[in-house]
Amino acid sequence: MIFLYVLASYFVGNMMSAYVVMKFMKGEDIRKLGSGNVGARNAGRLLGKKGFLLTALGDVLKGVLVVLGAKYLGFSFEFQILSLIAVVVGHIWPITLKFKGGKGIATAAGGLVVLAYQPFLVFGGIFLLLLAFSRSFTLAGMTAFFTIPFIYWFMDYSLLECVLIFIVIAFLLFAHRDNLKERLGKEKIK
Repeated sequence: MIFLYVLASYFVGNMMSAYVVMKFMKGEDIRKLGSGNVGARNAGRLLGKKGFLLTALGDVLKGVLVVLGAKYLGFSFEFQILSLIAVVVGHIWPITLKFKGGKGIATAAGGLVVLAYQPFLVFGGIFLLLLAFSRSFTLAGMTAFFTIPFIYWFMDYSLLECVLIFIVIAFLLFAHRDNLKERLGKEKIK
């Protein structure tokens, strides 16, 4: 049953909010517009605040529902994290869109809040502090996400739980690698 739930979580991740919102609002394929990314940022650029909010909400709900479902079914904390990994992987590499999806931030954030809100609150504080200093949403966000496994470690979660959380974050960092290279390149120029 756990294997089937993790597989189902991957397919929940395949439900691309930006794709659906763009089709509904404009009748077009978001992959052929703007940056071509199937995420909230591109939807916001193309559809405005309403498109951004609908997409972000849909993506957050994927993470929330998958982790809540795992909790409801009584799966261990480790398997709850596995379901989060699966939904994030499904969002980043959806089979339904030829493995070209979004970046996974909103989906991961939704799942991380439900998984354990205390580490997420610490993450939020770190993010806001980094944002105030760097004035870069991408750099602050990715740096703050990188701290999450360490936050779990300092809050006495097991090594296995910390490693699984690190896997979630590694997928997010990998999905953002081009953004990070671009952002870091701009910082060097300054």
